[in-house]
Amino acid sequence: MAKPKNQKPPFALRALAAFAVTLAALFVLLLAAYALPGEPVRDHVYDSAVKIAGEGLYPEYLNFKLFQMDNYTDTIMLTEAASADEAPPLTAMMTNTAYNVDNFETLADDLQWYIERDWAAGAQRTDAPALVPFSYARYWHGYLIWLRPLLLVTDITGVRVVQYLVLAALFAAVAVLLRRRCGLRAAVWFAVSQLLVTAFWAPHQVQFFTCFAVAYAGCVWVLAKPRRSDDVCLALLVLGVVTSFCDLLVTPVLTLGLPLVCWLLEPQQRLRAGTRQCGIVVGGSLTWGVGYLLCWASKWVLAGLVTGQNVIADALHQVGVRTAADSWHGMELTWGNILHFVYITLAGKHLFWPLVLAVVLLLALFAASIRDRQQLARALPLGLCALMTPAWFIVLRTHSIQHGWFTWRALGLTVFAGLAFLYYCCDVRQIAKRLKRT
Repeated sequence: MAKPKNQKPPFALRALAAFAVTLAALFVLLLAAYALPGEPVRDHVYDSAVKIAGEGLYPEYLNFKLFQMDNYTDTIMLTEAASADEAPPLTAMMTNTAYNVDNFETLADDLQWYIERDWAAGAQRTDAPALVPFSYARYWHGYLIWLRPLLLVTDITGVRVVQYLVLAALFAAVAVLLRRRCGLRAAVWFAVSQLLVTAFWAPHQVQFFTCFAVAYAGCVWVLAKPRRSDDVCLALLVLGVVTSFCDLLVTPVLTLGLPLVCWLLEPQQRLRAGTRQCGIVVGGSLTWGVGYLLCWASKWVLAGLVTGQNVIADALHQVGVRTAADSWHGMELTWGNILHFVYITLAGKHLFWPLVLAVVLLLALFAASIRDRQQLARALPLGLCALMTPAWFIVLRTHSIQHGWFTWRALGLTVFAGLAFLYYCCDVRQIAKRLKRT
């Protein structure tokens, strides 16, 4: 019997093709970035290092820890951009050479020493500090796809300007499309959620920018026209690959959750909303996770083959450290100690009891304002999305605590999905009705 012309190939084959094409495209783009000439890049990296040395490695806006920047990681990224032509492009791309220094606080100064080396002789200056190369091969470092080309023509200030323009355009596109396809409320929920996690500071760092840009781009694709659930799952797989390729484990769950919430808010999906859509949320999460993990693991295998290093062992060790480490900074990572750490951190800013009071009041209001079981079930897929970030924090508890001053921005997903969930399953007028009954 002839196959209908419009019948699509099996989902597994389409997923495999999407994974292969995405990874191949990113691989070629990154290889091309490594093949760019090094001298103009190093000139602008040197200027960037001078500026970062003036700013400091961890400047804080408003003297608040959660508004702390991460020039330290950006300096490592700049170092990789500068050292990319120490070896042939493919070898350099697999090795990802950075440098160890005795005092991390002098990292920006040491990067200047690196640039000032005697490149004609292929050695550092005799008065330079000892810079020991190390391989950062467990990540793809795909951010170099745009960082190295930009460094051909500008320094870190220009890079930041470009990132601000890109993220502002993507943010505006998501807001406009949400307003057009899902209504004004959805656009407001999105804007509020992103402003609350200071998304407007993300472009200041290459480190922070990546996940927000990928997530917003995914939202734009989802909202551009009606999408079938299988197409959305394939898109999430692609987003997982792109996130794994370009990000250094900052706020990756945004690239899963934000596009998924946008899709769930579309009118045709609201008509179908219910417990069956929870399966789509779970399935989409699995495809995103498969894309993320397979892309990451492919770097371990390829880097090991090219460099001869045991990259797989190093990567698995780091995964263990970030998910199941027994201690951090001398603190045993029991749940009791973790909760105590959170309490001390919040109490130090006089935020603990206000937050406790707010949570108690919100829970009471939620319980009293639920419309009915049917509406609660229809909103449940959005509730699952709201729980993605807490689940991510639990699985990666060590990393989430150690880097809490930037991982907290993943809560933008919880706020966005949470506001939508509350709107669809709650009605404050129910409180008055229930009070009258009593």
